[in-house]
Amino acid sequence: MKHFLEVREAIYNHFHGSSAGPDFFFKAENRDRYAAYYTSMYLLQDSGEALCLHRQRGFNKQQLQAYLEFWGVMQALIIMQDAIGELYYAVIGIKLNIGKDSAWNKLRDLRNKSAGHPAKRDRNAPLMRTFMGRNFGDYPSVTMEVWDAKAETRSHPRHNLAAMMDAYETEVVGHLQQILDDMQQKWPMTS
Repeated sequence: MKHFLEVREAIYNHFHGSSAGPDFFFKAENRDRYAAYYTSMYLLQDSGEALCLHRQRGFNKQQLQAYLEFWGVMQALIIMQDAIGELYYAVIGIKLNIGKDSAWNKLRDLRNKSAGHPAKRDRNAPLMRTFMGRNFGDYPSVTMEVWDAKAETRSHPRHNLAAMMDAYETEVVGHLQQILDDMQQKWPMTS
């Protein structure tokens, strides 16, 4: 998440180095976008720094602590995604378009599947239940148990959370770069 944090910092610095950005946001019709900008920037900093630090440290060796950490990591990624979407809209003015097969959606799907009851989202899909055990692994290999009611089978898929997060970071840095490029074009730095 280091590159992610660098581009986020460049966005922050450009905003504070330009009077045109604040002037845009302080217009009455844009005040909600300003609130979205600032809230998103704080959420991106907090989630990015927390994920970066946790990734360096890894999951706790105490199983129940690691279990809580896993859910914290997954939720921090969702918070980050929501904040990126809000920031994109606040600055660019359109909704961020995320591809169906994107690294972004793969992480979001992993989080939803890990929750144990993704079948409730679509009643036409085969019923599948997922269980995250206490010994789920670490970043390079997260294992879960999946019950497929239609096939009446149980499987134990493994996910390389580290690789998924690396691909995700590359993808979201591109989105943040679009935001920065748009800011630089619309709001030049103040001399």
